[in-house]
Amino acid sequence: MVTPDWVTLRILLAAAELGSITRAAARCGIATSAAAKRLQALEAECGLPLIERGPRGVRLTEAGELLARHGHAAFGSLARLTDDLRALAAGGLGRVRLHATASCIAGHPLPEALAEFARARPGIRVELGEETSLRILQDLMQGRADLGIVTSEGPLPAGLEGHPWRHDRLLVVLPAGHPLAGAAPLRFDAVLDHPMIGAVESGALALLLEEQAQRRGRPLPYRFRVAGTDTSRRLVAAGHGLAIMPEGVARPYETALGLFCVPLAESWARRRLRLVARPAGLLPAPARLLAAHLLHDTEKERSPHTDAARAE
Repeated sequence: MVTPDWVTLRILLAAAELGSITRAAARCGIATSAAAKRLQALEAECGLPLIERGPRGVRLTEAGELLARHGHAAFGSLARLTDDLRALAAGGLGRVRLHATASCIAGHPLPEALAEFARARPGIRVELGEETSLRILQDLMQGRADLGIVTSEGPLPAGLEGHPWRHDRLLVVLPAGHPLAGAAPLRFDAVLDHPMIGAVESGALALLLEEQAQRRGRPLPYRFRVAGTDTSRRLVAAGHGLAIMPEGVARPYETALGLFCVPLAESWARRRLRLVARPAGLLPAPARLLAAHLLHDTEKERSPHTDAARAE
């Protein structure tokens, strides 16, 4: 049975990340020769090579990748154990690593929900990270995040569970005087006839638009592709093209920038946002508390009063 010790496992993960045994040894505070011997001993115990060594550094073999995945999970379990013990001993101390997409943070009341949680649980530190949906799922699988809020609709990786958190609507954002500014709602085919500004190429929205354009056998007519929605809105306001954005990151700037926001008339333009995590029994206590708080906040959002307001 292969039972790598924690030090050797940490060296292996560092070597995979850094591409160098020397740099991995320095990070782990151990001599390079000692780190190399530990890895060689682990390979002998496994009966398989774990690292391919080359002139440009090292990379994991298939067996090394398998061991690394289990290593990430093991360190994640150890971190959860530590957090659980701290929470148990101190009545609510610990941390939660929450990763969310930019539109979930800026376009929904997540900041307010986190502020409310901080007042209710001052001993729990929430570490908020902004990532794309795909990266968030990877972070959850590899133990770099405890909770994630994503916009992607696809099936989740094995071992993760999703819970409905919010919905959002995609809008076509237009400059003043644009030929489509008077139409509502707009079909995606009509949008594809005009130059577009794309934001966050690797995000779930960009992938969704690419998929829908491919189904129509048409390219996305990007004039510019930029990293964030701030730049995209400014380019639209200057008349360089139109953009498709979630309502929460478009409406607040409509008046200030002289934009026109028109609903996109497609069923897929209403997106479901999900809170994603490992099963509750595998989460540290602080993460379970934050997940419960966010999902309770969702239930308040679905109250009859809120539904009636939406119907109006």
